[in-house]
Parts: sequence; structure tokens; C-alpha cells
Amino acid sequence: MSAEWQAYEERLKVKVRGLRMKADSILKKMFVLGALLDGLISASWFLIAAGWGIPNILNGYTGSGADYRLAMYVAAMFMAGWTVLLAWGSLKPLERRGLLLITAVFLLLSVIVEFVLYRHMLGGPVLAFGVTKRLVLTTLFTMAYFYSCGQAGECFS
Repeated sequence: MSAEWQAYEERLKVKVRGLRMKADSILKKMFVLGALLDGLISASWFLIAAGWGIPNILNGYTGSGADYRLAMYVAAMFMAGWTVLLAWGSLKPLERRGLLLITAVFLLLSVIVEFVLYRHMLGGPVLAFGVTKRLVLTTLFTMAYFYSCGQAGECFS
């Protein structure tokens, strides 16, 4: 190998390392964003489970009865668990970036299920805001995941 080619490879490695750091930073920000939002949602669902008559911040639905409160309690527990999982992902974002893709898939599925199964119960500006928020997060998480794959080149190998 020529000295010129080796120098080129070294410059390329430095650039890739710099981009990798940037991918780490982007992934970390997405993990933190997801953890913060999930934490807020979880807290609001715990309030609903405790009997506060507030609407669900994801879709605007205001339910009543012990069965609804129990369902919101169970949902809040799972959401709190996912909050911790996303916070854990932020500690090693590149290695745990798959969590963002899993989260994005389930965010998209939640929007689809609401429209297919529950559209007769839901509506209004809160639903529009909740759907928009989930679609934006789906897009951000998916883009961060694939951006980091392009930098590291190891997502599907």
C-alpha cells in the first residue's frame, strides 16, 4: 500500500469516528426525549388510575369506572417500565439503538390500532395532537436509528 493511500485511510477513519460520535449524540438525545415523554405520559396515567377525571393525553379519551382505572394503572406500569428502558438506552445509545426502532414500530402501531378499532370513541384536537406527537417521534426515532446505522454500518449484519 502506498503512503498516500494509508494517509487517506487514516483521514477517513478520523472522519468516521467523528461521525460516530455525532450518531451517539443524536441517539442519546432521542433516548432522553423518549424517556421524558414516556415519563410524563406514565405520570398522567397514574393520575387517571388514582381517580382524577383527566383525559388521556395521547388521545383525549376520558373514561370512568374501576375497570378503566385498572387498565390505566396497568398501562402506566408498563409505560413506566419503558421509560426506564429508554433511560437505560441513553447510557449506551449506539449499542442499544434497536430500542428506538422497537419504540417507533409500537408508536406507529398504536396510531393504526386507534384509527381501526377506536375511531368511533376518539376525536378532537387532543387526538390530533397525540397522533401527530407519536408520528413525529416515530419519524425521529427511525431516522436516528438508520442514521446511526449509516455511520457505524452494522445494523443488519
